[in-house]
Amino acid sequence: MTTARPEYNVARGTAYITLQQFIVYLSYFLFYIILARVLTKAEVGVVSLLSATLAAFNAITLLALPQAATRYISGHLGTDERSVAGSVAKTTLRLSILIAIPASLIALPLSPVINTLLFPAGETYVLELATTFLIGTIIDLYLLYNAYFLGVGMYPQYAYVTILYVPLSRGIGILLALLGPRLFGTTGVLGVIIGWAIGGIAALLLSIYYWHGRLPQPHNYPLRPLLTFTLPLFLATLITFGQQWGDIGLLQVRLGQLPTTGGYYIIASSVGFLSAFWFPVANALYPALSAAHATGNNEGVTSRLSIAFRLTNLAVLPLGASMAAVAPTLLNIAYGPSYATTAESVPFAILTITTIFTAQAAIYASTFQAVGRTRTLLAVTLTVTILYLAWVWFLAPTLGTTAGATGRALLSSLTVYLSYNLLRPTIKTAPFKGFKDALALAIGTGLPLLAVDQLFDLFAPTRTLLRLPAFLLVFASAFVLVSREFQIFKLGDFVLLKDVLPHRYQPFLRRIERLVLTRQARGEKT
Repeated sequence: MTTARPEYNVARGTAYITLQQFIVYLSYFLFYIILARVLTKAEVGVVSLLSATLAAFNAITLLALPQAATRYISGHLGTDERSVAGSVAKTTLRLSILIAIPASLIALPLSPVINTLLFPAGETYVLELATTFLIGTIIDLYLLYNAYFLGVGMYPQYAYVTILYVPLSRGIGILLALLGPRLFGTTGVLGVIIGWAIGGIAALLLSIYYWHGRLPQPHNYPLRPLLTFTLPLFLATLITFGQQWGDIGLLQVRLGQLPTTGGYYIIASSVGFLSAFWFPVANALYPALSAAHATGNNEGVTSRLSIAFRLTNLAVLPLGASMAAVAPTLLNIAYGPSYATTAESVPFAILTITTIFTAQAAIYASTFQAVGRTRTLLAVTLTVTILYLAWVWFLAPTLGTTAGATGRALLSSLTVYLSYNLLRPTIKTAPFKGFKDALALAIGTGLPLLAVDQLFDLFAPTRTLLRLPAFLLVFASAFVLVSREFQIFKLGDFVLLKDVLPHRYQPFLRRIERLVLTRQARGEKT
């Protein structure tokens, strides 16, 4: 049993979670590439609505207990109260089981009614819905254990469990989707859902193995402080669900076209891989901010936030802008020409270039939770979500899928604006730290990519696959040249990376440092 107080190494935690996110989003990317070719657009639309159903079940039954568990476990460990931290885990696990299992049993007989609501045109997916509700309990427990790992600083275990779940569930799902008509006598949609179940069971078993004996659990933790913290956050979680799935649901309601819903789901999910550059920062930052705030170290909170915003801006904005510059071509390469129409490429470009606000909003959400201002977070998310849903509802008939993309951009940018102003009296934040440098990189990489794409359109319009290596070469060259010319990166950025990476990768990091830093920036004599 571990007895030492955990060290919340945000940099090293970010490295582990970044590796996890790379593998996870590579798995998701390959999943969507194959899914777009295995299933029809309408069937992909069905998968999107079943995914929304699972997300709704998890949001409702978890009561935001994972966020509460992470905060209270890390807070009590920060003051060396190990047995109290273990009691938090014991109580939240029992409460989650007592809620999730009855909820699943209640939802099963309601599957035909929910089927009618989701598919008013008469399609029947009752079996798929029932399976989704059974999976919900498994995913609840898997997510709760992940919160425990973050709370005690077990970043490697958090990464390993997620790496197991996503590739396994999506890989088996694709395999069963291909075999679905033969195995189940239905479409491949049921195979995708069963893949989720198999991956969830495997991840849950591994989580139980990792957590066993980690903390003493002598007694139950009082429910009152947990519920006081988590209920406002639970409402915020429900609102967040509306943010993530509201546009997909409203597009289906307003347009009533499963193929349109499926196409938008694919491109919205594809943009999610960019979160590999900010999700690790937000997750590793949360317990560290919580521990710093618990000891009254507001300067430590500000310092960590400053680093997080700078690194996030430098990573996300250039890549998002570059992808937006060649959006139709990227969609054609990944999913085929049927997904490269205006209905997909315009929303894709909007979503990629405005992902920077989504990243900043996620960091602010972690900050609100870490400092215990969940009511403020609730007010922010409620306000922006109402505006976002109204935007999509009224503009969907006119703009189509573009209404969903612009709605998401409005949602994230307003979240950043409100969060900055509400935190400013107590905690100094700088969401645009390093933004000028990031903007220079975005312009310096995006414009050359756009030019190369146009040249291909003029001289080799049918050579779509040949563009990808050309894009990679141009992006890498432009990134290095702009970084050196405008001295984008500082020596301190690489000092942070040296603390994160294992020693065997230090020579590789030094080569990158020499590429993007001038001699003057490295402190060498010319």
